[in-house]
Amino acid sequence: MKQLLLVLLLFIIFLNFSYSQQLNLEGRVVDEQDLGLENAHIHINKKFALAGENGHYHIGNLKEGEYTISISYLGFHTLDTVVSLSESTVINFQLSESAANLETVILEGNLRRTSSENVEKISDEYLQEHFSGSLASSLEKLPGVNSVEIGAGASKPIIRGLGFNRVAVSENGIKQEGQQWGADHGLEIDAFSVENVEVVKGVGAIEHGSDAIGGLIKIINDRVPVEGFAGEVIGFTKSVNNTIAASTNLFFRTNRLFYKLKATGSEFGDYSVPTDNILYLNRNIPIYNERLKNTAGKEVDLYGQIGYLGSHYKGTLSLSNVYFKSGFFPGAHGIPTLSRVQDDGDQRNIEYPFQRVNHLKIINKNEWFFHNYSWEVTLGFQNNHRQEWSRFHTHYTGQVAPEVNPDLELDFNLTTYDFQAQYSRDFNESHSSSMGIQTQIQNNSITGFNFLLPEYYRTNQGVYATHSYQASEKINLNLGARLDLSRIDMEGFYDPNLYEYLIDNGRTETIANNYATRSSETQRDFSNFNFMGGVLYNFHENWDLSLNAGTSFRLPTAIELGANGIHHGSFRHEQGDPNLNAEKGYVLDTKLNYNKDSFSASFSPYLYYFDNYIFLNPSGEFSILPHAGQIYKFTESRAILTGVELDIHKVFAEKWRAQLTFEYLYNRQINTNRSRNFPLPFTPPVNGFTEVGYTLLKDSKTFEDTEIFTNTNYALEQDRIAQNEQITPGYMIFGGGLRTNLNLGDFKATVNLQATNIFNTKYFNHTNFYRALEIPEMGRNIQLMFKIPLN
Repeated sequence: MKQLLLVLLLFIIFLNFSYSQQLNLEGRVVDEQDLGLENAHIHINKKFALAGENGHYHIGNLKEGEYTISISYLGFHTLDTVVSLSESTVINFQLSESAANLETVILEGNLRRTSSENVEKISDEYLQEHFSGSLASSLEKLPGVNSVEIGAGASKPIIRGLGFNRVAVSENGIKQEGQQWGADHGLEIDAFSVENVEVVKGVGAIEHGSDAIGGLIKIINDRVPVEGFAGEVIGFTKSVNNTIAASTNLFFRTNRLFYKLKATGSEFGDYSVPTDNILYLNRNIPIYNERLKNTAGKEVDLYGQIGYLGSHYKGTLSLSNVYFKSGFFPGAHGIPTLSRVQDDGDQRNIEYPFQRVNHLKIINKNEWFFHNYSWEVTLGFQNNHRQEWSRFHTHYTGQVAPEVNPDLELDFNLTTYDFQAQYSRDFNESHSSSMGIQTQIQNNSITGFNFLLPEYYRTNQGVYATHSYQASEKINLNLGARLDLSRIDMEGFYDPNLYEYLIDNGRTETIANNYATRSSETQRDFSNFNFMGGVLYNFHENWDLSLNAGTSFRLPTAIELGANGIHHGSFRHEQGDPNLNAEKGYVLDTKLNYNKDSFSASFSPYLYYFDNYIFLNPSGEFSILPHAGQIYKFTESRAILTGVELDIHKVFAEKWRAQLTFEYLYNRQINTNRSRNFPLPFTPPVNGFTEVGYTLLKDSKTFEDTEIFTNTNYALEQDRIAQNEQITPGYMIFGGGLRTNLNLGDFKATVNLQATNIFNTKYFNHTNFYRALEIPEMGRNIQLMFKIPLN
């Protein structure tokens, strides 16, 4: 018995001794301005860690002794040092910037740039503070960024007047696929789950390929959380359409593994507009109770991610699913009638016509990083299933409703596979390069009782290389080139019902056959070579100037090549052209920055020239399809686009904050017949945003960082319009609100209360999808968002 007690005593002493030798090393990795470098790589012998939020890191289970530590972060010089540990220690490491650093534009104050690339970085806190219903509309306060609104729950981004398929959106390196079918389809992105966003302007298409001709919205959702459990609950409501939304983001990390689980649910009703009637096709249509009928909707989003951290490896596997359903205002499917817009007494129901979309996405991202080089391999799978439902109707006497889903008007099922690989190397403090390859395979199938575009199969391959050279302390040079090869195979489609209709109406067999062949079997091959070059000149302690020039391209979409039908969502007969060429653009982008103390300003002129800008053009030819009106044909023309962006931030007396953004944009077609040099469609007017904030309750422990603010959005009259567009009057709307961090004992919350269009002003957004129906923008809105941390 005594021997057993002695063994147990020795075992306990051994455990205590062993435990006492387990040391911890922690602290922060920061830059020269003491800002935390999140996701910095920390190597200590064979152990590895990534810095978490605000640059914090923690490495446990270390023994007493001497350790070699290497710390690296993209765009900063690698720090190699030796640390001797005899006890748990807190050490902060500071990295200095190198030539490879990307430009960082912090909304609260600009930092000195070290690269010519035009990039703006936005945090999740900013998105939540400025959330306005969708990701695209929440970015509108950035200079040069606008959105095309599609009802109350969806929108598309516009950068420098270029939108739709000219602005790419990516998540963790994989481009979002879901905009192929026209202007009335929004992004399928859960804005509440976005962690960081980068907005790339100018020559960003070198690394990102087609669809980035106007810019790229780069969503980064692979941030490594701090060790342990953390999370947040977000609640959101707004009055203009009685939105109720909730989102939960949960994070858990051990030494090697981390997990994320995010879920969002929202429901909204018909939204209010400051008018009781609209005028469409010279007919007054009443808007009962100033609510736009059948614009209610709901959304359910799920997101999961698992990540692994190895000694020289970081890998993530992400799965997301976005489900969205919303009604179309009855005018979005044909001409509104009094009977269709009458109040049904229910502001939250979704009736015919409506849209339904389910976007499933799986992304596997793998990164291997070493002392001066790294590898990255990304695999992606997407399935975008979009449907438009409307009560079965036919213009042809011989057409009968399908036996299955008789009210399914259009059904698009797009499956996309992506493979990407990139190699990056820092040769020395002055030279760094990267090379990459990208492959994409796409297949789209269709069903439904109507026809808009054919089935197709598309492949894309791209290879690119970039190089950064720090020529001197003040001058940085960037170069890049890209080669793309693409092929699209579109199926033919013959409409026997249309043939019989035309024969019955006296058309010849030749004409009837020509029109009944809605789509001919088509195979097209495209190839593009593009290049870019940029220079950054830090000519003064507080001033820098960048100049970028290069080419960019965009592959024509299936709807531009093969559409031929009545697109009810766009109120017209759209007809593609299978002979369209790839869109080619030339861009000159400059940016002048000034930063000193609490004042920062940037001035960004730019110029785009297109050999063949693709757009919908009213042909002057009336459609032979019944009740279709004029044919709008996708055509191409030379075009020019130029403008300037201004962004100013200033802090006064530590408590006052002011922000001003301004955008001027000019464009036009270039034709041999100068009388047809119309402006390009969907061009934002001269517009701007100003906001003034005041910090109060500085010494309060209950209400921390409390700020009240007031702002205004304004736009001048847009009278430079494309054919068939309407002149849009100018407007000025006002808003304001309050932001604060509540601390009530153990309970903490961030609260954001704000109002927009306070005076319920009736105004029109020239780029709004419903502009053609003379439907004004949403009325007065009061919204509340709160965020409760769970750590």
